[in-house]
Amino acid sequence: MARPRRRERGVALLLVVLSIAILAAVAAEFAYSSRVDLEMATHERDALRAEYLARSGLGLARLLLQFQKQLDASMQGLASTPVLGSAAAGFNLQLWKLVHLDCQTLGRFLPQNEPGGELGVPAVKRKGRAPEAPAGALGAPLIDYGTFRGCYASTIDDEEARLNVGQLDSLLTAGTGRAAVQRFYLLLTDKRFDFVFDHEDAYKVKINANDALINVKDWTDADDLISTLALVQGLPQVGSGFGDEPGLYSRYTPRYRPKNAAFDTIDELFFVHGIGDRFMAAFRDRITVYPDINARLNVNSDDPLILALAVRTAADPAHPDGRLADPVFLDAVVQKIRAAQLLSPMGLTVGSFLTVLVQAGIAVDPQITSNVQANPYLGDRSKTFRVTATGEAGDVQQTVTAVVRLERPEDGLGRLLYWKGE
Repeated sequence: MARPRRRERGVALLLVVLSIAILAAVAAEFAYSSRVDLEMATHERDALRAEYLARSGLGLARLLLQFQKQLDASMQGLASTPVLGSAAAGFNLQLWKLVHLDCQTLGRFLPQNEPGGELGVPAVKRKGRAPEAPAGALGAPLIDYGTFRGCYASTIDDEEARLNVGQLDSLLTAGTGRAAVQRFYLLLTDKRFDFVFDHEDAYKVKINANDALINVKDWTDADDLISTLALVQGLPQVGSGFGDEPGLYSRYTPRYRPKNAAFDTIDELFFVHGIGDRFMAAFRDRITVYPDINARLNVNSDDPLILALAVRTAADPAHPDGRLADPVFLDAVVQKIRAAQLLSPMGLTVGSFLTVLVQAGIAVDPQITSNVQANPYLGDRSKTFRVTATGEAGDVQQTVTAVVRLERPEDGLGRLLYWKGE
């Protein structure tokens, strides 16, 4: 008799397929994790390289600013001599505006890879700066730094060509403070910025331009009283008040008190009552806290609004000119100033700036004309600069932002007032 056939279910084959699927999933996950770890390590390596390239760009910018400081000191020394005084006073060469700073800057001043240089001295051999080198995201050809290629680029901005809100405490800065209050008030009350004060912030706080000026001033002054703002013959003046200044900050969670000291960074303005993202988006590029409290507004600003404020600062308060309230007339004067800037690539002097105003028929404040070079309101040379340096290595870019003040000889390449890496 035939034996009954056993039913073959294929359990062994199923176990093998299942085991292979599990092993394949584990292998794929392991390969993915290894790839991610490798990419993260590569990114961190390139980020470190890019950061130090950015620091190199910052160092190069500080070196250029040191040359600028020496040049300004030399011109000021010549301006005091009777023979070259007038010529030196009209010389305002701004090196930091003329030189393009990137990883190719020094190479442009070095001899090429030739058989011999000047006087038979062999030319310096350099690995990078080949014409066929690919350009990076910063726009300059990449440099070979041994095991990798990279580049950096730096930009320099004049902090003293912005409104220094640290000068709003008029009790400490006298004439400079009054001019700062006037300029800041005119900036905040400009009709183009009405949208800044139209809405409440996240804490349901809504302020106007006058409140913003007072709150910024009160954050730095020494008392705990809310100041007052009054218009005297059309000019704003700040005085002492009677309100409870710390009470404005008791509604926040956690509660805190006003600083009653100078600003350390521009971001500290976010702590001021009523100052938020909308305010900073509108005014961040036009205000500063880093220059000295007695620093003068630089007339070489590239911002038309700042130039318009400088024009109104230079006007004689004893002879008010109604045309300065006309935006069309004021814009025409600003355009003449910008045309003068184009014709003076080395930079405007205060005297050249005042000449444009006189030609436009504007009466200039006698406190400025009596001492053009040392007047307390307007200047043409700066000591405080913002340097933004970006380094590039691989697919990574790192940016370093620093504020440098060139003031004391012992500071070397300048005293760092602010540093931020991102």
